[in-house]
Amino acid sequence: MKIDPAVRKETIYVCIVTLILSMLMESVFLIIRQWQLSVLFGNLLGAGIGIANFFFLGLSVQKAVKSDEKKAKEILRASHAIRYALIILLVVIAVVIPSVFNLWSTLISLLFATFAVYTRALTTKGKKNGGETVAPANAASDNEGEGES
Repeated sequence: MKIDPAVRKETIYVCIVTLILSMLMESVFLIIRQWQLSVLFGNLLGAGIGIANFFFLGLSVQKAVKSDEKKAKEILRASHAIRYALIILLVVIAVVIPSVFNLWSTLISLLFATFAVYTRALTTKGKKNGGETVAPANAASDNEGEGES
């Protein structure tokens, strides 16, 4: 299956934001003198799963768009179950092996991909149509008939 350019572009964006936030988190652990190798490993595990989760969501949506409605629902439902099972597995691994994976760095870095998605939505919201916000086409027609009777 060929990866859609939009999925690739957004995944790269999520990777960059996750990397920046991971470095910031590592710095905070250093500043508060709590940094250990387990913090790095937890960060790598959480960030990796977060990015993979986003990427597989993109692939699932890409595949679902090309399918009929019933098949699309099945694809997205299965994707959702698998991706969340992966997250649960991540948390279990971090809890069971705390000497290798710091639980806090794992959980925090897992959220970086989600943060990247929300910031992307905020930064691209005003950039559509050359930076101008445009009212929906039917908004004007809805308001025209209100005062008339």
